[in-house]
Amino acid sequence: RAAHLSSGLLCGSRARCERACLCACCSAAVMDEQALAPFDPDGEVLKDFCVENDVALLRIGYLRELHANRGILPRRQQVPKEALVTGEELRSLTLGKAATRLFAVSHAWLSVEHPDPVGTRLEELLVELDRLRCESSALVFLDYCCLYQIDKRHPDFQVLKAGERLRPGHPAGITPPQTRSLKGVLAGVDTLFASAVSDVVVLPGIRDISGAPSGMALTARRHPYVGRAWCRTEFCVAKFFGRVANTSLAQVRSLLGQNLDMTPEDFERRLTSGDLAISSPGDKQAVLDLYRRHHAALSKAELLAEIKEGRGVEHLDAIQHGLRALHWAARRDFAVAVGAKKVSEAASAVCARLVDPDSRVRLAARDAAVRLRPVKDFSAGVAEKLEQDDTEVLIAALNDLAKRHPIALSQAEAAAEALVHRDVFVAKAAKEALLKMGLAGADAAARHLADRDAQSRIAAQEVVVALGRAGEVAAASTLASRIARFVRKKPGDEAELRDLLRALTAAAVLGADAPGAAPAAADHAAVVVVRLNDRDASVRCAALEAVLKMGAKGAAALAALLKHHDAEVRGQAVRALEQFGAEGASHAEAVAALLSDESWPVRRRA
Repeated sequence: RAAHLSSGLLCGSRARCERACLCACCSAAVMDEQALAPFDPDGEVLKDFCVENDVALLRIGYLRELHANRGILPRRQQVPKEALVTGEELRSLTLGKAATRLFAVSHAWLSVEHPDPVGTRLEELLVELDRLRCESSALVFLDYCCLYQIDKRHPDFQVLKAGERLRPGHPAGITPPQTRSLKGVLAGVDTLFASAVSDVVVLPGIRDISGAPSGMALTARRHPYVGRAWCRTEFCVAKFFGRVANTSLAQVRSLLGQNLDMTPEDFERRLTSGDLAISSPGDKQAVLDLYRRHHAALSKAELLAEIKEGRGVEHLDAIQHGLRALHWAARRDFAVAVGAKKVSEAASAVCARLVDPDSRVRLAARDAAVRLRPVKDFSAGVAEKLEQDDTEVLIAALNDLAKRHPIALSQAEAAAEALVHRDVFVAKAAKEALLKMGLAGADAAARHLADRDAQSRIAAQEVVVALGRAGEVAAASTLASRIARFVRKKPGDEAELRDLLRALTAAAVLGADAPGAAPAAADHAAVVVVRLNDRDASVRCAALEAVLKMGAKGAAALAALLKHHDAEVRGQAVRALEQFGAEGASHAEAVAALLSDESWPVRRRA
């Protein structure tokens, strides 16, 4: 596997190999979780990225109309609003081949001022989309039309000298919010070329722009596609995740057959020397960081082996970028490896994962962080302060945690314990610290959602609610992960499991008021229903109470157990399902099938 990785032939999954028709090694490849599970299968990561950074997606009908009228691509600010999909409209869409298809275009700009001043690239794109049977409802990501751009063709821009900028508010410029949007996009644009709901169309050809209008001052860009930093990074990411769609194009097949990956050091050297071209010098660090992240995921197996052999410090930079890999499984594996070998130099990078959007990564980071020396030392200092009777010391310690430097995030659970403090100002400081800690704070507050102490319970619920839907999802995911991982080690441990189930019930109740959305806890109904057959009656009751709060998804999880091999489990599922009323009635046919069950108690209950 390492040999295939180094030669650039290992695609990672049979589906991707069949798509590119280039690799015959998949039958012998060792498949890991990252290869088996595609990145962002439901498109939620991509949609969140676009909404948070104000990225627009373009309706394909607009591009066809533009080409029919012999127009050229306008910059984002000039695209008609009805041609763009943004914000909540984008979030509400279901993306993918079975729904609204999304095409991300990786192309070489033909001039410094405009990517396609003649219109030949637009024509080429539409031909490729037609080959891919692009429906009229499809969306396209095309950087010039979907991201905020400076109008470099404007006369005022073209007379600027080195170091000069357009005045604020100039129609050819971009506003400060648009600048922040663009900066956020550049830090994570690889998401658009890696998501499982995105088909990447690669247009590597360099076209002649001599037919551009005579009044348009243009500087032609003749660097080859793979000789451009952004293009090369986009292509390497798309190839790694198996997202290149237009493999019928000869140039694309040729690129897929080449090993275009290089070490980050070589990438940086070529970027500095100019062998890898980039039009905006200010983008160098952004594209370099994205390539480092890609390469860390590409060489994950080798890096994990190096960490296992005790040489993690030698690869600290690669580990830090691996902890930011796109796929959650890669981030989790790096966190686990760092914790197992106690690579303390990576403590800050591991603690930064405590606010990771994926709860599995946050749990792995939490388990790893407690093993690292800087975190242990910091925890000891915080614990000493929080044991003080002086309320001013306690409040100062909690305010320090609220500053949210990475290692402080590891103390979210310590802050959550202070929610029950008898001094109302200390409890308030604890609550504010948890809010500043974001998802790490939601994870810590989740355990207290069903506390017997009213002050602690209410404060924890306020923290989760204040963090919005993201806080609710984080709390529910953390509780569900702990329930799934729970193992009894000694008598009396069932109390912890019962408390986790009750906390998840409280999380479901918190999310029930959200208009048009099921509670986030309902996504974890399958984890809860397993506990309906627990040997402890209090756990069974807590599990039933939780699943009843999960609505239709809870009923569906129970219905899945009606085919369980254990008759007792089938009987428990029927008993629980009948309490759902109308939501349970949708599974009447599945219950009726049990009228011929081999078990008499199951038949009677059915």
